[in-house]
Amino acid sequence: CKRLYNIKKNEEKLRALNLFSSKPQIKTIKPPQPVKRKQVWTPKSAVPLEPSRKSARIAGITPVQYNIEEVKSAPIERAPRPKPAPRLTFDDIVDVKSDNAGPFLAVLKSSSRETFQVDTVTKRETSNIFNEISDFHVSHNYMTKLCKVRLSSLTVHPGNRLIVAAGSKQGEVGLFMPGEKKVVIRLTPHSDIVGGCQFSENKLFTASYDGTVRMFDPETLQFDQVYSWGDAWFRQVNVFDENVIMAAASNGQVMKIDVRENNKVCAYPSKENLQEYGSLWGMNHNKFDMNYFLTTSNSAKIAAWDHRNTKHPVDIDTSHDKTVSSAVFDPIKGQKIVSVGFDDKVCILEFEGKSKITKLKKFYHANNTGRWLTKFQAKWHPASDELFFIGSMAHPRRVEIYNVNGTMEKTLSDENIASIQSLVEFHDAEKALVCGNGSGYCYIYHNN
Repeated sequence: CKRLYNIKKNEEKLRALNLFSSKPQIKTIKPPQPVKRKQVWTPKSAVPLEPSRKSARIAGITPVQYNIEEVKSAPIERAPRPKPAPRLTFDDIVDVKSDNAGPFLAVLKSSSRETFQVDTVTKRETSNIFNEISDFHVSHNYMTKLCKVRLSSLTVHPGNRLIVAAGSKQGEVGLFMPGEKKVVIRLTPHSDIVGGCQFSENKLFTASYDGTVRMFDPETLQFDQVYSWGDAWFRQVNVFDENVIMAAASNGQVMKIDVRENNKVCAYPSKENLQEYGSLWGMNHNKFDMNYFLTTSNSAKIAAWDHRNTKHPVDIDTSHDKTVSSAVFDPIKGQKIVSVGFDDKVCILEFEGKSKITKLKKFYHANNTGRWLTKFQAKWHPASDELFFIGSMAHPRRVEIYNVNGTMEKTLSDENIASIQSLVEFHDAEKALVCGNGSGYCYIYHNN
């Protein structure tokens, strides 16, 4: 057949090329084999053996019993930080100063009782207040980096010109006057957290965790030490009158300090009752009767005190279950109180007859800001005993406005704000809401 014919022809061609004889000479090339290396043994360094853990329960060891109440009320110990000199000049502690700081200091220096807001503010209707803040926004001239780190306290000057003062976690004190030619001055008068700050006419008082209370005088440009204490630190300061200030200490006592003599007038409660009221967090005076003031503590108590009888508080409220960060009297009659607690609750209280605290409303509000943010503090609108402001953890970042029934009436937000505003203060003369956050920034909502 044709197939066998083709095979035969192919074999003849192969024989003609002599390929059958060269086939045995072709060797198969094997791939190279990997070289095996010998492993060098190195002795391991001796590691000390830790004792094996054994179960105390199986061994029958009775666990140590702790009294939880004693642990809660025990004073917190902090490593002391070096205190600055008693008298600090402006040039020694200034860190940042705007070029136009001179006119700003002149405005602060000329502030007196005549330029202050009237103590008895006329109450305005809620609808009028909402009309005033309807166009609130934050412009670049009304925001600034006031301190390097987290703001721990905030206050506004009670005069007709908006001046902001804030304390920081590292002992800084920032002064800010917004506007087209905004002014920022940053001082470092303390060595630890500035827990509280408040204006008194043209002077600024600050209280710090370094155990000192200081006063900034724009006339002498000095930050003088008013009082120093090594046994505790101060979380809040309140101006009682032009010569006396009050400072809330971490050991549970309130210090009444005479500015003229730079000395403590008295301290209460007595040391025997300190554990009953806990470590103080906040303090606020009733401006309609300065004999009465509030203290809040880590014992979840709000205590109302009378300067004329300091052996025991007038009344104690226990509406909160955890530490109370702030409690503030209303600015109209001084009868209502708004308080903020670590238990994620906000309480509306009433100070009946200057003798008893009664709970009116208690509602949920997320107050768990964590260790890196300053705790929320609610503040009343200066012309209303029906509305108050408080920061919020919600998105978008905002400031919330509530009424005394616990209903959220309005929220304030702006595209320039993307952080949680822990601290708020309202300036009634310029109709502005001042806010402070955990990065040292200050934002001001305004209508201009």
